[in-house]
Amino acid sequence: MKDILNIMRFDFLTAKPIAFGAMLCTVLLFGILSMLFSPIIASYITFVSMIFVIPLQGIADKNGFNKLYGILPVNRKNITRARFLYIFLIHFVTELLELVLGCIARTAKLYLLLPNQEGATMQMVKESFEDTSLALEMVFGMFIFLCLIFSFMEMMGQIFGRENEFKIIMITLGIIAAIAFVFTILSEHDIIPVVKLPSLPESVSGILILGGVSNVIIFGICLLFGEITAGTLAGREL
Repeated sequence: MKDILNIMRFDFLTAKPIAFGAMLCTVLLFGILSMLFSPIIASYITFVSMIFVIPLQGIADKNGFNKLYGILPVNRKNITRARFLYIFLIHFVTELLELVLGCIARTAKLYLLLPNQEGATMQMVKESFEDTSLALEMVFGMFIFLCLIFSFMEMMGQIFGRENEFKIIMITLGIIAAIAFVFTILSEHDIIPVVKLPSLPESVSGILILGGVSNVIIFGICLLFGEITAGTLAGREL
């Protein structure tokens, strides 16, 4: 576990010179906007957290880090596992940060300082501050979607090569579209029963519990993707 934590720290320090300043500016900007206009705005920080992940492969190739990884006294599988845990941790910390900013925004209610409080636009702003459930759904939804996307693309990129990422995306989208099309046709002809997605909890506590469970599931998926990738790459080295 110590080796994994050290590699995760190494990945963070590698991306930090590029990502930290941009992330700090984004947090300040979106934090202020969330306090003035809507707590939901804080959830968009997740999109910026990707800059802690995207540059890693390019920097590694440019500086020969792959050769460095090869001579380090670290199990090769742990290097791969560390990358997936790092992806999860970056998104998880961002999620916690968004929850804190959203809570501060709802408490501060700086929108009351804005003019024209009785206008239609300000009424919409007021409603967004009152709708805590939607803000939480956005935070958890962004976390689930982007963490899954990045961990999946990391797995595909390491297994099939970074140069094939566009092809991987297109093939994945094609498979998803084909499955959805076949599922829809079969459902319309009553060959398979129509599956209705469960509704989200209406209470804030229910959404928080669901969000916590989702975090655990996504953590498990990241571990699974890491093990699949580590096992595949280790098999090639034998």
